[in-house]
Amino acid sequence: MFLAVLFAAAAGQLFSQTNDGYFYRSDFRIGITAGANLNLQRSVFMWPDTNCKLTEVKGSYKDKTGMAFGIYLGHEHDISDGGHLRLGIDGSIGMAMDGWSIDLENDTNAAITSLKSDMTSIYISEGVYLAYLLTEKIELTGGIEFYEGMVLPESLEVSTVDKNGKSVDSPLIAESFGYLINEAKNHKKEDPKSGFKVSARLRLGAIYNISNLLFVSANLHYTVPVYYTLTASNFAIEGDPEATEHQGFVGKYRNYIQNVGIMLTFGFKL
Repeated sequence: MFLAVLFAAAAGQLFSQTNDGYFYRSDFRIGITAGANLNLQRSVFMWPDTNCKLTEVKGSYKDKTGMAFGIYLGHEHDISDGGHLRLGIDGSIGMAMDGWSIDLENDTNAAITSLKSDMTSIYISEGVYLAYLLTEKIELTGGIEFYEGMVLPESLEVSTVDKNGKSVDSPLIAESFGYLINEAKNHKKEDPKSGFKVSARLRLGAIYNISNLLFVSANLHYTVPVYYTLTASNFAIEGDPEATEHQGFVGKYRNYIQNVGIMLTFGFKL
């Protein structure tokens, strides 16, 4: 509700005046955006099932640096008589990729099984911000942003090497959210599952107006989760074809994972 009111007020202010040009009343912006983010907490908890003979290698769990890229749209408008203070609304639509990895040691033969997860999301973000015109070219910005992502079915790779580093058959059947990678005989393959997440972001940044047509910007983000469907249930990485002997690992995505990141944008002013 707060976001809806904020956007309504911002849009009313932004579109109440005509577009008057460079150092002007307002402009529209379009461009491309790309960036990276890093989780501040481990995103997945994992524990061995009842008869599992594998142990997590200490310090092996890693969250991958997330990457994102997309199309940027925005609009800024002067809200002060001197033209130094500006109000903006903007957003983007694009693709984001992240994941995690972990190593598990076999208690009986010291073989190492590695799990590597890759997750892709289609996202939309929308934000509102204030910009202060520090010089004729440079703006300092700060604001809030909301982010919604449709998480596509996870890809999970399982590989095992013996104590001499030679590749051997894996003791695990990779099944995450019903997405079966190494399908075993007589093992039922379920339909892949997708998810949905919503996050809120605080952001600080700067805009450099290259000319009356071109700009570049950089924004630092601090993100907190609001809603994530994949945290509702556990997922299994099985260790037997019938999934009845409980020889595998069980995992769960955490429901509160903060992250920090940066997004860079290059675009045109219309």
